[in-house]
Amino acid sequence: MKKNSVDKPILKVFEAFAGIGAQASALERTGINFKIVGISDWFIDAIECYAAIHCDGIAVEMPTDIKEIDKYLAQFTFSTTSVKPTDLKRLTEDQRRDLYRANKKACNYGSITDIKGEDLPEIDLLVYSFPCQDLSTGGLGKGMKKGSGTRSGLLWEIERILTELKILQRLPEFLLLENVKTIKADKNIGDLNQWLSVLESMGYSNTDCMILNSLDFGVPQDRERAFIISHLGEKLDIAEKIESLKKERSFKIHKYIKDNYKNPIYKLEADIAQLNKTPSRDVMWDINGKTITDETIIRTITCNMDRTHTAALFKYSGPKGDTYRRLTMRESFLLMGFTEAEYAKASSLNFSYRKLNKLIGNSIVVNVLEAIFEAMFSDSYKNK
Repeated sequence: MKKNSVDKPILKVFEAFAGIGAQASALERTGINFKIVGISDWFIDAIECYAAIHCDGIAVEMPTDIKEIDKYLAQFTFSTTSVKPTDLKRLTEDQRRDLYRANKKACNYGSITDIKGEDLPEIDLLVYSFPCQDLSTGGLGKGMKKGSGTRSGLLWEIERILTELKILQRLPEFLLLENVKTIKADKNIGDLNQWLSVLESMGYSNTDCMILNSLDFGVPQDRERAFIISHLGEKLDIAEKIESLKKERSFKIHKYIKDNYKNPIYKLEADIAQLNKTPSRDVMWDINGKTITDETIIRTITCNMDRTHTAALFKYSGPKGDTYRRLTMRESFLLMGFTEAEYAKASSLNFSYRKLNKLIGNSIVVNVLEAIFEAMFSDSYKNK
């Protein structure tokens, strides 16, 4: 929740479907004068991880009476699974206190379905990385059609909120959409075009749908994602700026892959990432097996790295014998552009491998966002 300087105006940012806050991390690195004025998420693990990474310096006055905490939390819809609402009575008192603290720190407005435009602060930039499950090749292809009730269909909650803000004459000047590249697939393009038409009817001009690969922004992960920038007024002509910020595909792999097992921390993390040797894992190795060299490229990190097609497998000798290991969570965070310090804050929550895997697999590569924000705002919100 940062304000860098008074020399330039402050970019007021709202992160919808915030996850663990890749957008906040990217803005932090640009030198742009910004402030996160709020976020929206209902997934408890994501809220707590966001607060751990981005809000550790924020103090929260904790009520001593658990009834006050429960009254506050009852205003929101939360989920322990990110799939369906959770009855907070199923959480322990300590868990409810942790959620209260994290929600307050992160300035979380809750589930996108519960937010009303009139409740939101003034916003310059709204970033919305709505759920990809029904668009991705790993999902069931249910799509994002308006009124479908799918998780990807939550996109249309943004339409509702923007409509309410328009009535209040408080539309954000900038919007940034991020999702999987299959948002442009034949089965989804009609719904995407409908969405862009809605934005145009509100006065926004949209860029072309840009497919950007993290390989071009200094990270050895082959991860393509779609981005669309909308500006209230004239179209932002920034494609060339983003292109100029691309980097040569030359990587120092040991910045990311920690195979120095003499380091007891790396060894423990690799042990946690080790898999049993089974016929199905042998098939996984045949598809995803990697030898660690300077030319090693990691496949797309997903929210479940025990799938047949996973980001990478390495041969590994550990407590389960001579088998394979997946990426460690430290490696995964680094390959998503987060720093060692940010990983340390996330790992302080003592989440399981599976929990952190779900969070990081659903995030955005920070380096790509950093280039987009540089192109969008370096002239207007950044001190020279």
